[in-house]
Amino acid sequence: MEKNKTGKYFKYAIGEIILVVIGILIALNINNLNEERKDQNKLLNIYNLIYNDIENDKQELIRNVEFYSQQKSVFEKVVHDSIIPDLLDQGISRLLSDYPTTTLNTTGVNQLRELQSKDSLTLKLIDIYDAMETRILPLENNISNEVTEHAKYMRDTYEWYPEWINNTIMKDVGSKELHDYFLTSSIYRNRVVSVYQRAYNNYVPLLKSIVKNLTELQNELSSILKK
Repeated sequence: MEKNKTGKYFKYAIGEIILVVIGILIALNINNLNEERKDQNKLLNIYNLIYNDIENDKQELIRNVEFYSQQKSVFEKVVHDSIIPDLLDQGISRLLSDYPTTTLNTTGVNQLRELQSKDSLTLKLIDIYDAMETRILPLENNISNEVTEHAKYMRDTYEWYPEWINNTIMKDVGSKELHDYFLTSSIYRNRVVSVYQRAYNNYVPLLKSIVKNLTELQNELSSILKK
């Protein structure tokens, strides 16, 4: 300092500080890039899981659509009061004996829900699964309740119930009283009409729409995963 070198020392100190700051910024940037890479890899792993979840869920929804497609003609004859004995051979007595249910694969979408940062595709995937949980499952539950209540009604009301539960009823199989119930009972027809309205006017159209949306989301996922 006595030799008037104060300025040089300050410049040297400032230079050292700048180098340290630059080093810290570089380290932070590298760390951020590593974290972003980890987050991206995590997201891609989740997307890959969801792609498979969607495929399984989509196939199940398609099977549910096919279930009602196979019974539609008999349902419509009952709804339009075009009931003839030949319908016994076509399954009229079993219209309210079974119903499809959906078990959604939500492991992947639940992992998406836990992410702090969500892109547009993530939000669409969450929305579609929310829609399935809040719209499809309640409809299935309503149909299930109708079918279950009818089974209890037959069990508690008619002596032919064991005969119905243990046999595939056809024109040449089953008692006259049993046949008459499915061919002429307004109680049975009204319940069939109720399920028809829920299944064909609400449930099946919703499933078809959801399957279309799931396919579009699968295509988006496939495009990202291929990159």
